[in-house]
This record gives sequence, C-alpha cells and structure tokens, in this order.
Amino acid sequence: MAHSCLATKGFAIMKKRLRRLQLAAATLAVAVAASACGPAGGGDASAKPTAAGAERTAGTPSTAKTSARPPATAPPSRAPKPAPAKTAAAPRTRAPWPHVTFARLTFEIPPGWTLMTYGSDACVQPVHQAGLPTMFGCAGIAIQSGSIAGHELQPYEARQPGGWYAATDVQPCPVDPTLADGSFNGISSGTSSPPVESGLRPVGNHKAAYDRWTAACANGHRFSPRAWHLPVSRVLFLDYTGHVETARVLESVRFPD
Repeated sequence: MAHSCLATKGFAIMKKRLRRLQLAAATLAVAVAASACGPAGGGDASAKPTAAGAERTAGTPSTAKTSARPPATAPPSRAPKPAPAKTAAAPRTRAPWPHVTFARLTFEIPPGWTLMTYGSDACVQPVHQAGLPTMFGCAGIAIQSGSIAGHELQPYEARQPGGWYAATDVQPCPVDPTLADGSFNGISSGTSSPPVESGLRPVGNHKAAYDRWTAACANGHRFSPRAWHLPVSRVLFLDYTGHVETARVLESVRFPD
C-alpha cells in the first residue's frame, strides 16, 4: 500500500510539470505566430520608415512625420563701424631761404641763388646760370633802384609802353641768342608795345604797380617780361622770362621801419 501511494503522488507531480511545459510551449507558439503576422493593421514588414532629414527623390512626398522645427532666423545684423575720424593734416612748414639786403629792402632768395650788385642795380640769379634764359645779363630777377631807366633809357613809369626794355639797340633773345647757322637771333617785337596787363600787386606788405608785356624773337620764341614798381621806395623788380621763385621772393620783402 505504501508503494502504491508513492507512485500515485509521483504521477501527480509529473502531471503538473507536464501542464506547465505545455502552457509555456503554447505561449511560445502564440508569440512566434504573432511576430510572423507583422504589426497590427496589416502593414508590410519589409517597409522601413524614412529617416527624418534624409534626402528624398524629387517629386516623391514623404509620409514620415518629423518634429516641428523653429523657423531659421537670420543672424543679427551688425551696425556698421563708424569710419575713423580724419585728423587735420599739419600745415607744411616752408624751409627757410637765405636773406639778403639791397636798396634798404630785406628779402629771401632761393638756395643756390646769389645777389649780384652793380651800383644802384642788382640781379638775383642762380649761381650756375650757364644755359639759362638771360636778359640784360641777368638770368633771374633784376632789381633797379634810385633813378630807374624805362623804355630806351627814359625814366620809368607805370604802364609805360616797352617800359621793360631799357636799351637803344636790338638785344639778343633771352633763349638761343645765336641760331644754328650762326646768325643773330634778336628780339624782334614787343620792345615798344604797351602792357597787356596792369594793376596793383603785393610786394611784402606794400602795393606795387604791376605791368606785363609780351615780346618775341626772330626765331619765334615768345616771352612775357613782368615788372613790380614801388615809386615811394624807388625800387623796380623785373622778371623778364618767368621764374616760379619770383612770387616767394616778392612775398618775403621787408621794408625799413
């Protein structure tokens, strides 16, 4: 009897274990079947969702839902930087010129020039004047003082016809006085013509009677003698051929107190 009871209990235990194994097997079978059928709704298991942001074929709309993104905003504009303020250029200082004195007047002369005096007359000209235009032996600015000679040695007067030409004969042209063939190239016109321009012009802090004439040479060369007459100081400045330095020389003139 004891042996029979043990057999009966063992059979019961094996039956319970068998049921558990059957239940587990059934559950596994159901899971396998479910995975074979695919997701609910009958979708195709081979279809893969489009990744967000992937490039699409032109003309094919995407059904994938992407999260909303905030619209792109332009970077904040930068205010233009103000241009640097321009500083006023420092005024140029002129290099000093040597000072000379003649007829009680003091004035500057360009570096490399010299003052040549001939009694009551003078000439301010370059030290090396070879080849420069020369009139009445002066290759620069002629200065007369005292009794000033005008046209053909007559007393000088403002607006005098030919007032620059203090000679009674034909003078050589200030440029190329001798032509290539060796002939004389003299001044052919303008020696007795009236001025083409007259007026008052400053000389230092005084006003001078200004006159300008035109003249020509036999070879066609033309030039414009200019004169600044100071009747009270009894001084005449003459620039026969035109020098850029003349303006500064006249500006620098200082008169006696």
